[in-house]
Amino acid sequence: MTGDRPWLRFESGEEADLAAFLKGADAEHPVRVVLRGEQWGTRACEILAGACPEIDLRVMYLRGTCIGDAGIDILTSSAVLKSVRSLGVERCGLSNRGVECLAQCPSLHNLRELYLCNRVGIETGRLNEIGDGGAIALAASVHLSYLETLDLWHTSVGNQGLEAIVSSPYLAQLSSVIAWETQLTQEGSYRIKAMAKERRQREPGNAGGRMSCYIHTDYDERVITY
Repeated sequence: MTGDRPWLRFESGEEADLAAFLKGADAEHPVRVVLRGEQWGTRACEILAGACPEIDLRVMYLRGTCIGDAGIDILTSSAVLKSVRSLGVERCGLSNRGVECLAQCPSLHNLRELYLCNRVGIETGRLNEIGDGGAIALAASVHLSYLETLDLWHTSVGNQGLEAIVSSPYLAQLSSVIAWETQLTQEGSYRIKAMAKERRQREPGNAGGRMSCYIHTDYDERVITY
């Protein structure tokens, strides 16, 4: 809990400014870092990875940057992600390999929200090219047991990957999956929603049979819940 502690925020500047901001951050304040645009590449990831392990970095959003899988390798090889609750790697040139690297990262044990989408409105950076392989890697991750929200908007994840997500024994806390403009078919959307409902009904103490995970698809009325 952050209580009344004010947040420290970095949302604009250059590499030197980011380095100075992180150097001045302390463990007493939650930290939010948002990097936007193609001026941010793997060097930014090196700066983030070099931050003091004691800082309380809660939110990290990388949007339309040029970090690619190489940047993810740098971040996941450090301790910088250990306190992150909300992570966005949106339109940053990520592939299935980069997603697999995230899925295998022990530091992400506190993660609640993961945004891997190609969000409308982000026009810089290369599209994330994520398919079923990336989704299956997430489903098999033992490090994402607290994950609640997963955003795969405008990726190439299809029926197989989303079925793996919904049926994963490790993603027991997952409550929202954004699957707009993916390769999910209408038949597949019906199937994964039925799977989610059936799984919830099997859980002890849930006689009401509520769905444990709501999947937002192209076959529903589009309502943004975050």
